[in-house]
Amino acid sequence: MNININSKNIVLIGMSGVGKTGVGKYIANKTKRKFIDTDDMIISFTGETIDDIFSKYGEEYFRFLEKKAIKRVASEKRTVISTGGGVVLNNKNIQLLQSNGIIFLLKASINTMVSNIESTPSSKERRPLLKDSSCLRQRIKKIYKEREKIYLASANQIINVDGKTIEKIGDEIIYIFKQLNPCS
Repeated sequence: MNININSKNIVLIGMSGVGKTGVGKYIANKTKRKFIDTDDMIISFTGETIDDIFSKYGEEYFRFLEKKAIKRVASEKRTVISTGGGVVLNNKNIQLLQSNGIIFLLKASINTMVSNIESTPSSKERRPLLKDSSCLRQRIKKIYKEREKIYLASANQIINVDGKTIEKIGDEIIYIFKQLNPCS
């Protein structure tokens, strides 16, 4: 079976603070693909911030909205998709994303995630699970420990992002993606 990798999506998963959105925008721009951030989709179709959705309706409702967003983007072609950190909590999301995409896990150390989150203060409203944490490092560690095996099991490729620029990470993903179909 010959699969045309060019029509496949590039899907980015990983914890909050690994750089999925920045890397995704870079890849989309460099490869002339559409870019979709599933959190932005949810904000767009609810008119509320992720933080507001969590505080008003709870995490379960947010995960319902996330599932709807994934269902919608999974059928896209030639798209770079940046997902929320918890997308892996529902195996159906991963199955849908894998049906027409190659999933890249952006893996970072706790130090990198903390540094990235702290350097973007406005990002707190997009990360409600980290917002009320008096000790961000401990909260990230706890969430990562709970999700690490799921992240690893969900990924087709794992990219270590520590000490790398957005461009270097993006170029690495593009290179690997092209190697999957060297005749393209």
